[in-house]
Amino acid sequence: MKNKLQQFIRTYLIPSLCAYCKSFLLDSDIFCRECKSKIFPIVSKEIDITQNFSIKVFAISDYKDPLKKLILAKGWSDTLASYQMGQLLWEFLPLEQLDYDVIVPIPLHWTRYAWRGFNQAHEIAKVIQKKKDVPLCHLLKRVKKTAYQSTLLASLRVENLKEAFVLNETYAQAYAEKHILLVDDLMTTGSTLRSAAKALLALKPRKISVVVVCRVI
Repeated sequence: MKNKLQQFIRTYLIPSLCAYCKSFLLDSDIFCRECKSKIFPIVSKEIDITQNFSIKVFAISDYKDPLKKLILAKGWSDTLASYQMGQLLWEFLPLEQLDYDVIVPIPLHWTRYAWRGFNQAHEIAKVIQKKKDVPLCHLLKRVKKTAYQSTLLASLRVENLKEAFVLNETYAQAYAEKHILLVDDLMTTGSTLRSAAKALLALKPRKISVVVVCRVI
């Protein structure tokens, strides 16, 4: 009886809205049925880090609405959108089946974190951590203040991210030779993920998998 009353209150007195079109929802979903039908799954992508080591990137879909709206919400410090992206990653991707040992969000430089007030990758990773019950650890530090990747030509993005990340030595040895799950909101050319993965190679990881909400194709 109590659960039915709570459901009634959520549905009729505090109704949910679609995160994209803002139409009323009759359940606690993130998107309405019509908006959700616009999300088209894409296959995973392999990225070579060295001659002998590659990472697999899993993404829900291409970089377009309705997911694009959630990603852009970080520009106005919308942490709810990051939580919703974490929920969608769990729903759409095989995160429960992957055998990762630690979850590592892509870090922001401290100046960007201070301006934004949060790291969207960390907020997304927290949702996955609660679902999977696997440690979340800040194994990486972003030590180089880089220009926004979106403002640069593709040919300049690799140089922009060169040596941008270093290992966080406080936690590094505890996760040597483990399967690491890197988390971010968006992959464009893959330069950020390559730079982060190169820094993690010092741990001789068993495997590095990556999950992002969207991937530009």
